[in-house]
Amino acid sequence: MEGALAKLLAAGSAALSSAVLRREALPLGAIWDELHAVLVERNGFFAFESALLFRPLGGSGSHVLDIEEWNDPGLWKSSFAGLADEITFFADDIFGGQFGIRGPSIVRFNPETGEFENFAQGFDEWATTLIADYNVLTGYPIAHNWQRIFGPLKPGTRLVPLIPFVVGGDFVIENLRAAPEVRAMRFYGGLASAVAQVPDGGELQIDIKNLGQVLDREEPSGPATNG
Repeated sequence: MEGALAKLLAAGSAALSSAVLRREALPLGAIWDELHAVLVERNGFFAFESALLFRPLGGSGSHVLDIEEWNDPGLWKSSFAGLADEITFFADDIFGGQFGIRGPSIVRFNPETGEFENFAQGFDEWATTLIADYNVLTGYPIAHNWQRIFGPLKPGTRLVPLIPFVVGGDFVIENLRAAPEVRAMRFYGGLASAVAQVPDGGELQIDIKNLGQVLDREEPSGPATNG
């Protein structure tokens, strides 16, 4: 593997899975061939001090859900009321922002609003764009500072804002909590569903306390990440 993808893999952790890859587990198409090629080279990895998670395929055994498990409709996607149904997600930023495949393209999905934008036409372009602006696109500076204070994030957790960014929450450590990733996405799904119902020019009214209760449970334990 060459170019930007090689640089990204060089910045990443060891593979998260040693599973034998099944190409037939992925749909047909050029973009899926590219995803398979990345996974053959490195079957899942963390990068930028866990700010980026690239999910494995075929199970991980490392407290990280693989691509098939993560995209199970009953896991968390249903909480988005259809907003995430046509995307297969393969990577996350530190806040649970998603990178996924929709049609022939790679998209970036904002879990707070349920909106997505076209990001790249292939994985080399995806890696090139990501590396060029990884501080913003992965949340690396906050991930670094948070872990410097609280210790390494456990696999299967992301940093979630207590006051959502979409309603004015700040990108600061004091506004962030480490939360299990599935619980975080369900939290975001409730928020995104509320955002989607606001008409153009309307005012968003949500009960942040009720949304926050989704996170107010004991978090599972797990080993520290190493990427």
